[in-house]
Amino acid sequence: MKRIPLGVALAVCLLGAAASTASAKMYELGATSDGTSVSCPDNCFVVTRTTAMQVRSGAVRYPTTVPKSGRIVAFTLQLGSLTDRQIHFFNSTYGGTSRVQLTLLRPQATPKRSFQVVATTGIFKIQPFFGTTVQFPLKTTLAARKGDIVALSVPTWAPVLAVNLPQENGWRASRASDCNNLLTQTAQTALGDSTQYRCLYQTARVTYTATLIATPVPPRQPAATRRR
Repeated sequence: MKRIPLGVALAVCLLGAAASTASAKMYELGATSDGTSVSCPDNCFVVTRTTAMQVRSGAVRYPTTVPKSGRIVAFTLQLGSLTDRQIHFFNSTYGGTSRVQLTLLRPQATPKRSFQVVATTGIFKIQPFFGTTVQFPLKTTLAARKGDIVALSVPTWAPVLAVNLPQENGWRASRASDCNNLLTQTAQTALGDSTQYRCLYQTARVTYTATLIATPVPPRQPAATRRR
């Protein structure tokens, strides 16, 4: 058996030790650091029967836009605390107990502010978690492409609004016309469904974030050394 010179063997080991690693990067889409608190029970506003998309949080526009392709693996809600009387009113007015699901949207070229559903989660019942910040891991993760937007669909109602914020905060709803009609069901949940987000609500923030794990990219290989 041919012996490998010690110096060559050592060089091979050092090269292996210096090899680059390709690790997946994690993003918390929509996260802020300004300490904004959700409303309720005082001055209690809730999102009702629509899909909500945050379009501005301070200086950040569309803060839940996917920066790199990967998978959505969890989402987090900051939920208001309500009185029994408030819960009964919202349950009886907006079609039942508080429920949400995550909706992944893809911007469409036309018409303006039109988005198509490319993935959704199942429905989550959130009433047991009122008054807390809760993270839900996804049993089935969502494949997300760079440029997609993570939205929150609310088929009934959900206490996920921070209000009376500076003008540089706002969210849009998947309502086509009457922005004051909070009873009609407009939640965008069917795969392939496309609609316009015409209704803008300023000085408010929908208190949700989504956890993205980006698809790892192989490290760039060094150029082959030319033999002399």
